[in-house]
Amino acid sequence: MIALLNKYVGQNSSYYSHTKPWHIKPSVFTYEIQKEFPGRDPLQIIADGLFHEVFTVVEIFLVLSRGIYSTRSESAFIDVYQAFQLSGSVYKINSSFEIELQIEEESAKQIESIKPILAPYPEFSERFFQAVGNLVGRRAKPEDVVKDVFVASEGYLKTVTATSRFGDAVKKLSKEGLINKEQKKVLEALHEFRSDADGAGHAGNSSTPNEESTLWFLDTMIAQLRMVNKAVSRS
Repeated sequence: MIALLNKYVGQNSSYYSHTKPWHIKPSVFTYEIQKEFPGRDPLQIIADGLFHEVFTVVEIFLVLSRGIYSTRSESAFIDVYQAFQLSGSVYKINSSFEIELQIEEESAKQIESIKPILAPYPEFSERFFQAVGNLVGRRAKPEDVVKDVFVASEGYLKTVTATSRFGDAVKKLSKEGLINKEQKKVLEALHEFRSDADGAGHAGNSSTPNEESTLWFLDTMIAQLRMVNKAVSRS
């Protein structure tokens, strides 16, 4: 990525005659980056920064590249796009030059399917879909997304079972035959993933979730909520 940036960030030759510059001026690039990351060198952020810092630098680069000569601007976008594709990244660049998480078509359908289930519960629905948006748009850490998805889902389960705790909700669903043993185990595993001791909610023994494990958590929770909703609707 450093080589790619160096290809487009540089001094413009005095004999260059086009209206738009050939390069992004280094001083302009550094200034815009340091508005986000005061005192830090853009290339150093690319070399050893946190993933969200690197992506912010790339997004700023893409915005600035719109101001250079047309074919160069197009080339910059293509180069970054291909770099993401070739690396097998779970991220993509959208038409607004923003880097966002790629959601598989089937996952997108599953997310959409949960809307009518949560719609009667605005508080839970808002928190759930805000978390999804934060995951896709990189506006929150994966562990915070897990927390918010869980809290919204927990709220739904406690409401439909008239209980006050997640564990009690699961026990009641199981006791009334609305979920089977395997579903109960899955719900308990989701709780454990989020739990203080072993999950993402606080510092624990397990590793911090990444985007892929957070997507797994989201997909699995949606599947369970759909099955619970179907069972409760029949009872």
